[in-house]
Amino acid sequence: MRQSQVIIQIIDVTRDQTIGAEIRSIIERESGYRAHLTAGASPDKTLDSGGGPDLIIPVLPESAATAQRLLEILRQKYTDNLLLPVLMRECVDETFDELPGWSKDFLLTPIRTDEVLTRVRRLLCSNKPKQRTIQMIGLGQLIGEEPVFVALTQKLPLVARHNAPVLITGETGTGKELCAHAIHYLSSRAGKPFLPVNCGAIPQELFESEFFGHQKGAFTSAWATQTGLIEEAEGGTLFLDEIESLNLIAQVKLLRFIENLTYYSIGSAKPRQADVRIIAATNLDLSEKVQHGTFRADLYYRLAVMKLSVPPLRERRADIPLLVNHFSLQHATRPEGSERRLSPRAMETLCEYSWPGNIRELQNVIQQLAVLSDAQTIEPSDLPITVPISMKPTSGISFSQAKAQLVANFEKTYIEELIRHFHGNISRAAKEAKKDRRTFGRLVKKYQLGKFLQ
Repeated sequence: MRQSQVIIQIIDVTRDQTIGAEIRSIIERESGYRAHLTAGASPDKTLDSGGGPDLIIPVLPESAATAQRLLEILRQKYTDNLLLPVLMRECVDETFDELPGWSKDFLLTPIRTDEVLTRVRRLLCSNKPKQRTIQMIGLGQLIGEEPVFVALTQKLPLVARHNAPVLITGETGTGKELCAHAIHYLSSRAGKPFLPVNCGAIPQELFESEFFGHQKGAFTSAWATQTGLIEEAEGGTLFLDEIESLNLIAQVKLLRFIENLTYYSIGSAKPRQADVRIIAATNLDLSEKVQHGTFRADLYYRLAVMKLSVPPLRERRADIPLLVNHFSLQHATRPEGSERRLSPRAMETLCEYSWPGNIRELQNVIQQLAVLSDAQTIEPSDLPITVPISMKPTSGISFSQAKAQLVANFEKTYIEELIRHFHGNISRAAKEAKKDRRTFGRLVKKYQLGKFLQ
């Protein structure tokens, strides 16, 4: 699904223009944006006439007078456009006073990726008359034209209209967080925080403190009052990834919160009412975990009020060329006009590959090619993946070599699918393969499949 893009104009009149180039590189990592950089020594010559961009990011020079002149030109030329100035940290005291009242936010050097993207999204979403920009932020990251993927993206604006919890399922690397991100920025909460939380990274004994916060002195090591994740996401969306990793005690506490959006900070007797939307994600079958008693049924049904399933990349192979082009532009390391190209056979190989790591694995492959390959044209032999074996007589390998490679490919694929089917449980996978656990474990190690284990 291809979308129009949000246009962002970057203006850098500083001496070396490196800050503007850095910001453009950051912004163009997001497929919903198109960044244009204008660099020059004179602020009078930095802007072209014509339709204005959705957002202007001027890098203000050290000279307060020059900065003021640039801001005056911008206001005269673009009266209704959003502005996100960049201030030099060492000159902030002087330059800050020059900022006009219509500048709602600003950036400070040194530039940080997360801060740039967060402030750009927040500023664009706060500009209510320009709803197109919100649409682009929401759907611009979702690239694909396969019917199964288009059907998913068409549901997102509908889901975004409501505040009910959402459960997003799909294999690792399919883009579950991007879907949650889209729902947030397509909703009325777009101008508020989108807070992703990896539940597997939170120590279970600290769950309550991390989520609900605590008061100073609430327990031995509570030296100061701490804001919880729920309060940090106030008004916005709390995205709970790897929700299946929460233990049963944490599940009970999360369930109580979701039921009425009321919680107590540890050490406080006063209840607090939250205004957040909960979106959860998992790469496992939660209904099966419910049957096994490791995930509460009541929490499952609370989370799955709206349920979305993200298809794996192998079910949308026609989208692979689109994604390859997108990631190639994103990770380009050569000057424009000298980009590496994939040969038809290399692209065919990518389309035939099973992609166990899905889109994340594809992105890693393209990034590796950009960094490690010097070839102008990428051939199948340059790809850092196990490619299908050609059975043509011209393949240049003997019968025994071809047989050995086919057996190895079969073993790897068979074992990988078993591990996936049993959600990383090596004992159950070994039993299904009718092999003892130690022998099966050696095969897992041989083919480097440990990442799929529990």
